[in-house]
Amino acid sequence: MATLRARALGVVAAVLFGVVLAAPAHAQQCGPMDVTFIIDETGSMTDVIKQVQTQVQKIADAVQVASGGDFQFALVGMPDNNIDVIENFSPDRNAFNTATTKLVVAGGCGGVPYDEAINTVVNALPARKVVILITDTLPQAFTCQYVQGVHDVAAHNFAAQAAAAGIHVTVVYVPTGNQPESEIIRIMQDVASTSGGLFKQAKADASDLSDIIVDIVNQCGGAAGAGSQNLIVDPTEVFLSNVESADVNVTLFLPATGAQATTYTASGLPADSSVQFLPRTPDVQGTEARTMRITIGPDTPAGTYVVTVKASRDDIADQFNYVLVFVDCQPPFILGINDLGTQTQSVVSGQKANLKVVPGGNGPLKYQWYQGHSGSTAFPIAGATSNSLVTPAIATATEFWVRVTNACGSRDSATATVSPR
Repeated sequence: MATLRARALGVVAAVLFGVVLAAPAHAQQCGPMDVTFIIDETGSMTDVIKQVQTQVQKIADAVQVASGGDFQFALVGMPDNNIDVIENFSPDRNAFNTATTKLVVAGGCGGVPYDEAINTVVNALPARKVVILITDTLPQAFTCQYVQGVHDVAAHNFAAQAAAAGIHVTVVYVPTGNQPESEIIRIMQDVASTSGGLFKQAKADASDLSDIIVDIVNQCGGAAGAGSQNLIVDPTEVFLSNVESADVNVTLFLPATGAQATTYTASGLPADSSVQFLPRTPDVQGTEARTMRITIGPDTPAGTYVVTVKASRDDIADQFNYVLVFVDCQPPFILGINDLGTQTQSVVSGQKANLKVVPGGNGPLKYQWYQGHSGSTAFPIAGATSNSLVTPAIATATEFWVRVTNACGSRDSATATVSPR
């Protein structure tokens, strides 16, 4: 059994694999399947490990049928604060059976690095695959303690990287009493949704775990297996700047009938950006169509965002696809002729002066004026938040400057000196 920590993730990266989803998402029609299980081995997972060990033949049978006999297994354990590669890829069912017997509950701090396990899978798998992750707690990297705003963000980012690489993570939650449960579920659902996998919840004693796994296998690894076949997006990439919009055509080849209604959602953009789904006449008869309007907010930083598109309805498995959104943002700049350094002036003592800056860069631009030398923020001028400033009455030589900010940076003007005469 190979054991490693974060500093040795390259070893796992060389041997971790996922479920290759061939085409249709129906049992017995998945095509070749390389199945990886990532399983929590901390103290609360005794029932989970027992279920996997006692039902391994049932699970293997489902994979064999769904793949048409073309399959391989890999098994990765997560004992206390570690990642263990128990079984490398093997088409041998007996080898997989033996590997499951090596799953052992471990004591210690109880840390479960499933965010880093996802990270490892993303770095190891260049092709489109699905991984089945089974745990009961929060992601904690290799720290033994969950930190909100750190590990949940890391899990989301790794899931987004997984989606970009065509890797779909299906998460099975076993409610063993860990808290806060709402946060545990939120993060798991985010990982599954962001990467295009499924979120499943088992019973507390994991007695239905094998049935859940078989159901996942029969869907070729999760909802994502059908998503790219039945939910089409065009274009798959858009390039935008702040406060710009673009339209993407969305077509669902599983149209609703009667009183049914399909719900379309999207995730993956910062909170100030938005996605709307607008009615559209289908280009192909017998399909549903929407226009997905993506609008980039004023404060969205430059970068690449994986937007997960999801179509949901009671009578079908959730359908997924992805749009890559490239946000280009130019920080503010101030050309010399428009800078404050050219506006040094004198006024009659006791009078006010008018100063103005004309910056460039992607809008919207925000302004804050200061009294003092450029770069000194000790004396901000209240209410001075436009590109122009009427100074206070000038009795002595006084310096002023302005900071211009947008979503991707800021620029400080030169110093303007206003003197009395």
